[in-house]
Amino acid sequence: MKKRLAGMFLALMLIIMPFTGCTAQDAVGTTVTETSSALQIDSTYFTDRDSKIDYEESTASKIVLSSTTAKITGDGAKLEDKTVKITKEGTYILSGSSDGLNVVVEAADTEKVWLVFDNISMKGVSAPIQVLTADKVFITLATGSKNTIEDIDVAENEELNAAIYSKSDLTINGSGKLIVNGKYEHGIKSSDDLKMLGGSFVITAANDGLNANDALNIKDSVIEISVKGDGIHSDKNVYIDGKSLNIKESEEGIEGKVVDIASGDIDIKSSDDGINATDSSLKTDTLSTATPQTADGKETLNKNIKNRQIPPEGFDKMPANFEDLPADVQEKIKNRPERPEGEAVPEGQMQRPEGMPRGAGFEIQEGTEIIIRGGDLYIDASGDGIDSNGNLTVSGGKAVIEGSGSRGDGAIDYNGTGLVKGGEVLALGGSDMLQSFSSESAQSHIVVTAKELIAVGAKITIKDEAGKILYEHINKKAFSALVYSSKDLVKAKNYTVQIGDTILETISK
Repeated sequence: MKKRLAGMFLALMLIIMPFTGCTAQDAVGTTVTETSSALQIDSTYFTDRDSKIDYEESTASKIVLSSTTAKITGDGAKLEDKTVKITKEGTYILSGSSDGLNVVVEAADTEKVWLVFDNISMKGVSAPIQVLTADKVFITLATGSKNTIEDIDVAENEELNAAIYSKSDLTINGSGKLIVNGKYEHGIKSSDDLKMLGGSFVITAANDGLNANDALNIKDSVIEISVKGDGIHSDKNVYIDGKSLNIKESEEGIEGKVVDIASGDIDIKSSDDGINATDSSLKTDTLSTATPQTADGKETLNKNIKNRQIPPEGFDKMPANFEDLPADVQEKIKNRPERPEGEAVPEGQMQRPEGMPRGAGFEIQEGTEIIIRGGDLYIDASGDGIDSNGNLTVSGGKAVIEGSGSRGDGAIDYNGTGLVKGGEVLALGGSDMLQSFSSESAQSHIVVTAKELIAVGAKITIKDEAGKILYEHINKKAFSALVYSSKDLVKAKNYTVQIGDTILETISK
């Protein structure tokens, strides 16, 4: 969320402002397969190998976990103390339960390792699954399997900060279920790419649910996330193409330099921004609300850190509240002439009164963007609903965005251009920092603002001039600004917006 002061008082009446703008376990010795032919993948984001879930059981090594030990059959793996070390390229089928045992991949950096999770349960150690060296590692969730990975809330090695931790590219596929509890910091972490194709996931974590330094790509997975940090975080790009994503608790719901949503049923609840596009390389470290501990009990102040954008020059002079503004600026805001009914704020611009300090967060970060090409999205954010430090493009799908109604936040927030080319968007949020779509947009939209917050439970109905209902919604959060866009809006036509008992008319542009 960009920490900005909004200091304008809205008109005493509602104003309409138009804008344009795996496997079933067969007998040993048989070939166990899960056909992947039905999974259509985009080669931009996935390789054919990422989607491969067929494996030859007769030639695979078997690792059966049992408390702090394991029975190993086949080549490439060995038991050392309380650690199963996998040192060669190959396929390894894991089953059984452990408490105090690690599985560590230390293969050559030219080798690929394939792990098959077939009803495993691991707990009682820091980072139960560790990928330290390999070219790539693939984890397949066997058909019908239920797998659980849980770490402990202290770090034996601060670098290994996730229940499933990988220094190499990591792909998780298959049709089984994986439950991950990252009690120390993250649920699943990759220092390179993290790719997920298929499977069912339930992830809880002290910080981020899914975390990648490079690309984080998801295809046809069912994911449920409840975390204290970001639901999904990538220092680079996030790509989501189905099946469903339910972020039930988070700080930032989804964060990446580019967030690209192609399809999927997506539900996000966040204490800050719902979807945030930002360049992590421009950030500096500050402490998170949580401070994990090392095994000796000392607080690790350099871990579990949430990144925050470096404040620009003069940021520390920006007051946090209206009352802290200089008296002359307060007076300008209070005495600002009311906008005549029907007069629009320029497309794409925020409502910032004369004399209001710019503060932080308005700089355009090159290469950052939020793209919504499809899907069915609902966002419940206590910060901005959608916040891009660069551009925003909506070309398809359906999105209901309920952002914060408080000052300093809005349902839609971008620093570059905000284009709507298709799809349907209803955005409800605060009106102090109201931002609509850019005038270059191919699809029209309308805006409604109110002086006071509209209470939860108001019925919103949008009709065309013939009385046809185009859209209906009952708000789940209080709001004072509404932005709506759909292909059904035609330029220079009359539309009626009813909020509760208030009926208003506007002309689209």
